[in-house]
Amino acid sequence: MAPEFSMTLPRDRSAAAMARTALRERFLEALGEKRVSELALVVTELVANAVVHGRGAINLEIRADGERVHGEVVDQGGGFEREVRERGSAEVGGRGLVIVDALSSRWGIHEGTTHVWFELGSRDEPPKRSEPELGDTERPTDLD
Repeated sequence: MAPEFSMTLPRDRSAAAMARTALRERFLEALGEKRVSELALVVTELVANAVVHGRGAINLEIRADGERVHGEVVDQGGGFEREVRERGSAEVGGRGLVIVDALSSRWGIHEGTTHVWFELGSRDEPPKRSEPELGDTERPTDLD
């Protein structure tokens, strides 16, 4: 199924802001302020990771299915550390995947790539903290 929203972002500091602006314009009316804010925060963290750690163009795809939101951030990087790291209060940075984990009902990566997918569940389905799901068999098939 084709995404409702797709964009290619530049590999620079403006990428996350561009994504937030575009998401707000596209989804605010359909999803409401709170849900768009959650979506924008997850996407901001993933796009920022792609800018800092990835290579090549950054592609963002989002599909809303009622209250559920499915998304992917992909670049041409060679992969990343799959573990969500705990950070001390004095450390700066390194909390992006903790935020993604806290807001997403599910999320995961494709092993050996810089391709992250996530789901925001329905409003009455609270996010759950978990380790990322790995591999093609864990990727939601409805994102294809």
